[in-house]
Amino acid sequence: MTSYSEDYTALNTNFLHSNKEKLNQQTVIYFATMNNRKTYWLCQFIGWLGMVAIETINYTFFITGKFNIELLKELLLYAMGGLVLTHLFKIILSKTKFFHKSKTSIWLVAFVSTFILSISLVLISFIPNLFQKNGMEAFKLLTPIYFLGMVMNWMRYMGVWIIIHFMYKILQQNNAIIKEKMMIENLAKTTELELLKTQLNPHFLFNALNSIKALVIINPDQSRDAIVKLSELLRFTLQYGKERLIPIKDEINEVRKYLELEQLRFGKRLTVVYNIDENTLSQTVPPAIVLTLAENAVKHGVTKEIENSIIVITTLLENDNLVIQIKNNGYYKPTDITGIGLKHIAKRLDEIFQGKAVFSIYQEDKNVVAAIKIPFL
Repeated sequence: MTSYSEDYTALNTNFLHSNKEKLNQQTVIYFATMNNRKTYWLCQFIGWLGMVAIETINYTFFITGKFNIELLKELLLYAMGGLVLTHLFKIILSKTKFFHKSKTSIWLVAFVSTFILSISLVLISFIPNLFQKNGMEAFKLLTPIYFLGMVMNWMRYMGVWIIIHFMYKILQQNNAIIKEKMMIENLAKTTELELLKTQLNPHFLFNALNSIKALVIINPDQSRDAIVKLSELLRFTLQYGKERLIPIKDEINEVRKYLELEQLRFGKRLTVVYNIDENTLSQTVPPAIVLTLAENAVKHGVTKEIENSIIVITTLLENDNLVIQIKNNGYYKPTDITGIGLKHIAKRLDEIFQGKAVFSIYQEDKNVVAAIKIPFL
């Protein structure tokens, strides 16, 4: 019985470990957010100061022919107004689900927003005139044509900002959708594989129990050895669902136990031959997949043969592929493969190896061959 201090220490350790993981996740999110903010403001300042530089050079060298400090001040005012307006616009967009709409709606709003922001920027540029003597004279010179010309001029810069920002948000939205879709697909595949494993466990349990029941009746003296093999086989079938792939060496060991159990049941009627290439032992396979084929060979081959039966298990390497064959004497009938085990082998292989593995059953002379071809991992 553990002491109070030991329980408290264990509880405290788990609490600290859990909080440490949460803190690490929060730290990663925090720094990612900070980096995004730094990048955003850096682009804002570079973009608007770039506008000031372009307009200053344009007026100095190509229009007036001389540097004008008042012009620079005016352009800096435009830059400050543009920065404030675009940032406020960004905040408004962030509080809505605007980028979930259709692309036509998004770009229509982009055009209207460019026009409205440009008008606002032109109006901001006239604010200093309100604090100057005879400042209202400037408004009298503001004809509709002149005002529209100024708006069109600043739409060049607002349009660039809007296009860049909208493209970034659309790409960000698409990436989020792709990631979510991939997560859903992975979850679906994982769930399907777990379901297949859950279905296969009882499949082996019931067949193994049927074998041991027949053995107890036929040969009670060998029942003890059979029960040991059965317990090891059941432990494997109950635990293999935890692993996605296991070494083929471990899989063959379980197949041996199963077939030894069946040999105790059928006696001399059943012969098992193993042609195992040692170079294949390091390769991995989905757990219980060979065991399923071995059970199928017994169920649809050995039990239906009056004379002696033979099962040949072969593993070999072929052109960067692992080939596994289970051969038993008999005749192939498609109606024999409607059971849970074989019906799901192709699905498991397809999910794990992304369609690169091949499963087939065919007749070869007087034998039925079940073959699996798996690419090297």
